[in-house]
Amino acid sequence: MRYPDAPVRPQHNEVGGLTFDDPYQWLEEDGQDVLAWQAAQDELARSWIHGWPHHGALAARVGELVEQMDARNLVVPVRHGPRWFSGRIPDGRELMVLEVADAPTGPWRTVIDLNELSDGTPLRMSPKPSPDGRLLAYSLDAAGHELPVLKVVEIDTGKVLLDGVPQQRPGLVAWLPDSSGFFYMANETVSGPLRWRLFFHRLGEEPPTEPEPLDIPHMFAIPKISPDGRWAVLQVDHLRPRPHFLARLDGSGREWREFVTDAEHLYKGEIIGDAYVCVTTAGAARGRLVRIPLGSPGDQDTWTELVPGGDAVLTGVTPVGDRLVIGELVDTVSRVRILDPDGKELGEVPLPGPGSVSSVAQGVVALGVMDQVVGCEDAITFGYTSYTQVPTVYHYELESGTLTALQGGGHSLTGLVTTRVWATSKDGTRIPCTLVHRADLDRTGPRPTLLHAYGGFNVAELASYLGPLAAFVEAGGIYAHTHVRGGGEFGLEWWEAGRLHAKQNSFDDLYAIAGRLIADGVTAPDRLAFQGASNGGMLAGVAATQRPDLWRAVVCVAPKLDMMRVAHDPVGAAATLPEYGNPADPADAPVLMAYSPYHNVRPATAYPAILLDAGANDPRCPAWHSRKFAARAQAATTASHPVLLRVWADAGHGGTNWSTIVAQQTDWLAFVMRELGLRPGDDVRQTVS
Repeated sequence: MRYPDAPVRPQHNEVGGLTFDDPYQWLEEDGQDVLAWQAAQDELARSWIHGWPHHGALAARVGELVEQMDARNLVVPVRHGPRWFSGRIPDGRELMVLEVADAPTGPWRTVIDLNELSDGTPLRMSPKPSPDGRLLAYSLDAAGHELPVLKVVEIDTGKVLLDGVPQQRPGLVAWLPDSSGFFYMANETVSGPLRWRLFFHRLGEEPPTEPEPLDIPHMFAIPKISPDGRWAVLQVDHLRPRPHFLARLDGSGREWREFVTDAEHLYKGEIIGDAYVCVTTAGAARGRLVRIPLGSPGDQDTWTELVPGGDAVLTGVTPVGDRLVIGELVDTVSRVRILDPDGKELGEVPLPGPGSVSSVAQGVVALGVMDQVVGCEDAITFGYTSYTQVPTVYHYELESGTLTALQGGGHSLTGLVTTRVWATSKDGTRIPCTLVHRADLDRTGPRPTLLHAYGGFNVAELASYLGPLAAFVEAGGIYAHTHVRGGGEFGLEWWEAGRLHAKQNSFDDLYAIAGRLIADGVTAPDRLAFQGASNGGMLAGVAATQRPDLWRAVVCVAPKLDMMRVAHDPVGAAATLPEYGNPADPADAPVLMAYSPYHNVRPATAYPAILLDAGANDPRCPAWHSRKFAARAQAATTASHPVLLRVWADAGHGGTNWSTIVAQQTDWLAFVMRELGLRPGDDVRQTVS
């Protein structure tokens, strides 16, 4: 292919005691010449992908699959006071509409329509209604930059009560129970390294300029307020455990003190009465449920164990009236149980089958970040999905045991089978993978196979409806979803074994699964593709450079690929250094350099077909990572397979409007199917005598 010219302009670097020349460092800056080069690369990639004769048919099928899963309407409704809040993307529109109703089934009326607010720029909203349901605090981000504006409006009148705060990147709002004010996290600095702080705003007063007197080292901190308004707890950093902070709110002033000073384990919970009821990994790698008195948090002799540790991974606890609802994972399958205040089991929520439960209906569960269910006084709402069942929003009444489908559930994929296989990684650890394919698939020879994994940040990627991927499976492909270490599928030890200096384990786990599928005759290197996004995008970059012989195609979505210069971007550094390590640290630098995809592109190497898919405005995994890698890999490869760079305008860490989200899915899937020789509608039925 004739790639846009990328001159080599070496720049010398000294990072963490290592020295190296960077030939494409000039591609890090968003100057006019770089953006013109990026546009030329994007057009080349778009033309190549759309030039596949079957792209139109695939796009039509993806559109049908997306409509069948009713993805525009799948937002789990949440109750605040007497009102229910939900969201959807109306047919023919691009952006979210936030709606309110008096019941979880509607009828709904519009509170905010992002389509009406937008001047054509994609908008994303993070809403947080007040406890009485009268007010709405929301952060509004444009084009995926993650520079939101924090606003507060009266829901019935539309009156604006707050129109921005002095700090950058405000979010994570926690209202006082009387709806008179709220805490929020924000970045205190305008430029330079991010410095996250907690602020308090009381309605009717000027926005705060001074933070609460707390030293918060990382961006992940969640304020929790007790239902009676007497206590506040700041849960700090699920990625690198840190002491929490505690304050009394019913006195003349707020005095914060450290709370739960154990900095080695995870704590995630809620304030109930005068106690913090939480899931913790202290004493149980997969989590146990404990009650910690707010008056003596450091004395573990005063803690009460409500649910002991076991084989199940505890993912969170939700108070519902006088009961507790806990989410669990049993071999990557969701389970939801109901307990009394002392931990005695009262029952189990009847789920439709072995699948995934989440407060986000689309299916991916980020353990330690999102709860599995949303609770109110006497019921819970949650999203449920599996590989074959469309995401469905359910409402479950605890007293009557009635389970009602609110949204979705009108379609499922039939004629498919799932199979669990295991592979042994380099260090002897067994790694699971689920295969999904047509029941009548001809398995007499290696089949086109798409492997997917994430493996980072304590995130458990669980069974999720195939959606657009069903087009790949329908055409005779095998989808292989694997759970490599670094994720949260099997508890703290699974995460720790795939992060920081142990990160190579994640990559070895992936190669073990690929090797097992090849050895078993499921697939072959010329029929095998890998796709990953975000942390999985970095995993894809490593897979392409460490083991180019394993794959015919690799797709890196929203990747971070230069591990030695991640600190060049404040948001990217704050989000990822706790997980990967700091290149400026001489102890971490050699580890990062050993697998950094960009630095391990080797000249005169036959690389697989590679698609780099980035958002132009992504602050976490900026497009320059993909630009530099594309230039280096295009110059290095000796294979005839393409190395393509797509950069989506007005997109951040993922698509920001509906058509972009669908187009991204379609294009990378078309890239894979083209390389593996699959076409929409292929007849691959097994022939039997």
